[in-house]
Amino acid sequence: MQRYGIKKAGGNRYPLIAVSALIVSAWFIWSGYNAANPEVRSDLISFKNIDDQSISITYSIQARNINIDHSCSLIARDLEKNTVGEVSDLMPAGSLLAGKNQRTVVISTRLPAVNAGISSCE
Repeated sequence: MQRYGIKKAGGNRYPLIAVSALIVSAWFIWSGYNAANPEVRSDLISFKNIDDQSISITYSIQARNINIDHSCSLIARDLEKNTVGEVSDLMPAGSLLAGKNQRTVVISTRLPAVNAGISSCE
């Protein structure tokens, strides 16, 4: 076969496959770790109507880097899920402790709210 210009398939594909499999598995491990451990993790604990113009929300926040400013956007909704109030809860650098931190914030609303939640944390 060599005489006609047809070469036998090389056996050096296996190292390429092994390196590719190693890179793909390392990427899966890295992406799984980062998805399971975000920079900022927040959990809603409870909310309580104070009156027709305000609602109180209690939530916990856990940040990997407590030496930078963090901010959470908290929203209040009415019965039809329209946003009736929003507040940004700013936590200056160094104000958070390592581990979970529980915070309670009052959101002023323009209409009576029936629930409150965390829109985003960064």
